[in-house]
Amino acid sequence: MARNIKFMTGNFYHVYNRGVRKSDIFLKNQDYKRWEKLLYWCNNYDYSYSRYLSRLFQIKRKGGSVEQLNELVRMHKLDTPLVDIHAFVEMSNHFHLLLRQISDDGIAKFMQKLATAYAMYFNLTVGFKGAVFEGSYCAVEVLSDAQLMQLFRYIHLNPQAAGLVDIENLLSYQWSSLSSYCSGSDDKALTKDFFLGLFKSKDDLLEFIVSAAVEGNHELLKDVVIDDHS
Repeated sequence: MARNIKFMTGNFYHVYNRGVRKSDIFLKNQDYKRWEKLLYWCNNYDYSYSRYLSRLFQIKRKGGSVEQLNELVRMHKLDTPLVDIHAFVEMSNHFHLLLRQISDDGIAKFMQKLATAYAMYFNLTVGFKGAVFEGSYCAVEVLSDAQLMQLFRYIHLNPQAAGLVDIENLLSYQWSSLSSYCSGSDDKALTKDFFLGLFKSKDDLLEFIVSAAVEGNHELLKDVVIDDHS
């Protein structure tokens, strides 16, 4: 759990971490996809995703029916998600999440499940043992509306800030929530209504994001205090 912070239900938090010794934690497209699948699964099910996939593989190999397994998974679906996920981005060696706790202890439970599930997957696929992430994740409470808006922008500008895409092609970066916001595509992990409701259109939302990257506007991000996880 993040040190020295008490998560309050209803409040927004910036949660982030990087690979141990700043090493990459996403090596191939499959890794990013697995992480984003786990964002949804760990927030909505109290059942191991890797166990589900293992049992599903065994059933299909034997030509059996998956209905019994699906019923088991349905029994483990949470009545209420642990958090609302309002924004995310995955970079090669770190991630950022904008979360709102909607169940008591939701962020702590969600992050424990997410980090454990991904670390098990990552170590298995690359043949590693030991820690994947650099200690406990970091969390910063959002204390004002202005901070919330700048954080939403900061998270989505990470790929441009890292030089992976230029600002004109920000939407082409696949591993962030921005494309879902702007395209209208379905993303079960993401809660979009809150931020979409703050803008007249998806184009206005995108303009808000990119305006901070225009020359002379970088100071718009100065109040988002982030440890160096780049």
